[in-house]
Amino acid sequence: MATIKKAFVPIMSLLAASMGSEVTQELYDQAEVLTCAKTGNGGSQATSFHKDDEGNVVAIRCSYFQEWFKPSEVEFGLKASSASGFNPMCKAAVSAWTKQQADFKKAKEALLEQVVSGDLEPANIPAHIDELEIARTTTASHDFTGYDSLEALLEA
Repeated sequence: MATIKKAFVPIMSLLAASMGSEVTQELYDQAEVLTCAKTGNGGSQATSFHKDDEGNVVAIRCSYFQEWFKPSEVEFGLKASSASGFNPMCKAAVSAWTKQQADFKKAKEALLEQVVSGDLEPANIPAHIDELEIARTTTASHDFTGYDSLEALLEA
């Protein structure tokens, strides 16, 4: 029997107790499928990390680079509150993302200084902010091995 979500345990208990009456096995089976808790990682397909048979995390999908990495080869910070035990971004990604955010903030402040000094017309600010936004959201490059899919990483 599958693990039933806590909220549906009373319903499933009632159906099980009524099995001999008008409740058929088919109805019980359908109710069980609808009320089952999700299996590891929110389903059968890994979305952000993968564990081996011993429960060790052997692959993590970096949310910044959008690639799969082996935590034995690429450093990820520890994060006790996550299901994998690791930060969703590798340390190189955290560094790149933080730098981009800081550069964006400084550049926006510089735009205001240019307006105050008369070097920039206020009407031109949106165009400059669009350029800054592109730089802020462009993914930096890295020099370590990443994989487009979990399958490719596991085959390597």
